[in-house]
This record gives sequence, structure tokens and C-alpha cells, in this order.
Amino acid sequence: MIIMTTSGKVVRIQKFSVNDGDGIRTTVFLEGCPLKCRWCSNPDSWSKIVKLGVSREHCIDCKKCINICQKNISSLFNRNEINEKCDLCGECVKNCPQNAISQMTHIMTVDNVIKSIEKDLIFFLNSNGGITFSGGEPTYQLEFLRELVYHFYNKGIHTAIETCGVFNFQKCEDIFQKLDHIFVDIKNMNSNKHKEYTGLGNELILENIIKMANINKSMVIRIPVIPGFNDDIENITFTSQFVKKNIKSPKIELLPYHMFGIDKYKNLGLEDYIYKYKVPNDKAMKKLEEVVKNCGVEVMKYK
Repeated sequence: MIIMTTSGKVVRIQKFSVNDGDGIRTTVFLEGCPLKCRWCSNPDSWSKIVKLGVSREHCIDCKKCINICQKNISSLFNRNEINEKCDLCGECVKNCPQNAISQMTHIMTVDNVIKSIEKDLIFFLNSNGGITFSGGEPTYQLEFLRELVYHFYNKGIHTAIETCGVFNFQKCEDIFQKLDHIFVDIKNMNSNKHKEYTGLGNELILENIIKMANINKSMVIRIPVIPGFNDDIENITFTSQFVKKNIKSPKIELLPYHMFGIDKYKNLGLEDYIYKYKVPNDKAMKKLEEVVKNCGVEVMKYK
């Protein structure tokens, strides 16, 4: 048996997911993303930030974490110091009496990930499920992703990806050829507004969507519905028209904004990055669904 030792940074492996594709799935969240979306619910997947989450509410300042640290970190609340010194050994997590510390990123080999997932294969087979690679942006760790996708492709396991669309398509094309399903976001059709709220314009994303569509894989465009940013009728119409024009079997999933990731920002010391938006109600979401349908695009829901 070949043991694959290529390592990558995994935020978490989520079992029994039903929101990330058909059937029962295991979702592998990889670290790293070129965007910094203001509504991001996974700041723990960002690159070059604190990889230890610390709950100020539960910390009793006993200093056990500091006393045991081999890197001489003086405070787990100093984000810059942890960035520079922490090697994710996990000793502070193990020895915290209050369970106030959590390790946000885990260095795993391809073989580690495979072993963690293979015990779930029976659930995939019985539910027409599989594995979804998410993040962050999975293509950010290209070789790690490639080895995982190729392994499960050779095993005949259904694989999907959730991507923001920011990558070099030429370097990724072989991976997308092996995948069974693609989820990709269109956050806003206005590039300037897209850049203001995510850090980058949308030109490369739209180009890559057209290229992925030409592979003729199953694809769903996702729109994270953020009030005041992209929930206007004009933007949803333009997005739907683009999808209708460029994808053979056009499908859109509308994802209402939620605030589930707020505590992650606090535990990571990233309060400055917290933006709060109004959560769209059912009436507003149904109105947008009708806009999508009227453009000749199927509305998808994975729940």
C-alpha cells in the first residue's frame, strides 16, 4: 500500500453534512483563501492569522498554557506573537483546565485525511453522498487537494468542491476534470463593489466559471445573499442571466446571510473584522427565488 505523506493544513473534517451536496457527505475544510469577504463565517480558514482560538469568557488566566509553551509565547491573546512563534504542537490545548483554547488548524498528511474519511464510505454508498472539499479556498493548497481528489476518484467516490473561483484554471484543470460536482460563488456582478466587500474584483471568477462550465460537470452557482451588498433585483437578475447564458444546465442556490461565525472572530482576536448585516427573511428570499426562476434558472436547495 502506498502511503501518501504530502501534508496540508486542515481546519476541520465535518462528518454527516447534508448542506454541501447530495446525500450524506464528509466536508474537508482546508486553510487558505485569497478573499476576505466581510460576511465570512469561516475566518478560521484564513491564512496567516492566529491558529489558536481563545475564549476570554472561559480563560481564568492560570498561565498553564504559557508555562508549558516551548516557544516562549508570553500571551495567547497576542495575535502577532502567536503568528510568529506557534508551531501548533497542541500542548496548550491539552493542558488548559477550562477548555478555553482550541486549535483552529491541524497539519495532516493526505494519508491522515484518507483514514479519517474512509470509515464513512458506507454512509456515502447508502445515501448517494460523498466528499466535499471546502475552505477557505481548496485550490489554495493545490498539491494537497490534487492528491486527495485523485485518490477518491480512483476509489469511485463522489467528490465535490466549494470554490470562490479565484485560481489559475490551467493549473487546476486536471483536478476539476476528476471532480463530480462544482459549487462556485458569484457574490456580485459589479466588480468594483465585489472588490470593496471581498478584497478582489470578479473578473477572474467569471472567467473561471465559463471555463469550468466547458468541462461539462454538474455545477451550481451560489449567491450568498447579503442585504445592502447584492440582494437588489438588478444584481440577482444580472447574475441569473450570466448563469443562464454560460452554463448548460443553469442552477443557482441562494444562501441567506447568517451570523454563525461571529464567535470565531472573537475567539481569534479578530473583532476588527466583524461586520454585521441584516438576516434576510423568508419573504425576501422567496422574492429573489422568483427572480432567478423567471430568468430560466433552476433554484437549488441543499438542506
